[in-house]
Amino acid sequence: MPIKGGEVKNLIACILLVFCLAGCGTTAKFVYPDDVQRLVILSERPIYNKKVAVTPFEEQRGSSNVSGTYFLYLVPVMPFGFGTYERPDAARMFNTINEFHFDVVEDLAKASVTSIRKSGLFEDVFFTYGGEKDKADFIFSGKVISTKYEGSIYSYGLSAIGPLLWYVGLPAGSSENHLAVQFNLIDRLTNATVWQHSYTNQNTIIQGLYYNYGHDVKGYASLMEDAMNESLLDMRKSLDQYLKQPK
Repeated sequence: MPIKGGEVKNLIACILLVFCLAGCGTTAKFVYPDDVQRLVILSERPIYNKKVAVTPFEEQRGSSNVSGTYFLYLVPVMPFGFGTYERPDAARMFNTINEFHFDVVEDLAKASVTSIRKSGLFEDVFFTYGGEKDKADFIFSGKVISTKYEGSIYSYGLSAIGPLLWYVGLPAGSSENHLAVQFNLIDRLTNATVWQHSYTNQNTIIQGLYYNYGHDVKGYASLMEDAMNESLLDMRKSLDQYLKQPK
C-alpha cells in the first residue's frame, strides 16, 4: 500500500520529535544541594574546634559512553532505545536535555564542603587545590568511582510513531543516575587515616512530556546529599574515638 503524503509528514514529525527529546533540549548543571532542608545538621555550633580542608576528588570512573543504541527505538517491535554513559558530563544525547555541565572532581568536592559546613561538626571547612592545606587540622578527600547514567526512550514497539503515545501521558522514557564514591579524612600532622566511608546508590525516574521533563541528571545532587548525610553521621563516631585517644 503506498504511503500518503500526510502519513509521511506525520512520520517525519515523529522522528524529529524523538531527535529533539534525545539531544536538543536544555543544558543541565550540577546544582548542590538539591534540597537544603535534607542536609543533616548535627549541631548549631561547632562540635570540634578543628578546621578541615577539602581537596579536589580523584577521578576513577570508566570512560565508556554509548549513545548510538538510542536509535534502536526506530526498529519495529523494539520497545525502546537506550544510552549508557560512564561519563555523562562528556555525553551529548540524553532523554530530554542536550548536555550536562558537571566538573566531577571539583563539583563533588565543593558539595562536600557545603554539607560538612552545614552539619556543624567543625569550626571551619574550606575547599583548596592544595596550597592552603597547612591551615587545616584534617584533610577531607574523595574518589569518584562511578557516575553512570542509563537512559531509555520508549517507542512501545511502534518505531517512529510510538512518541504519539507520549501526548496522552504515557511515559516517554526513564533515567537512572548512579553514584559511587569513597571519602577519607586524614589527620594532616600525622597523616593517619581518621575515617573512611564508601557510598553506592542509584536514583531512577520515569519521564514524560508532562512530568520529570529535563530531570535526566537531577538525581546526582540528591544522591550526593544522601552520601554526605550518611557519611557525616558515621564520621562523628570515628572522630569521637580518634580525638579521645592519647596523643
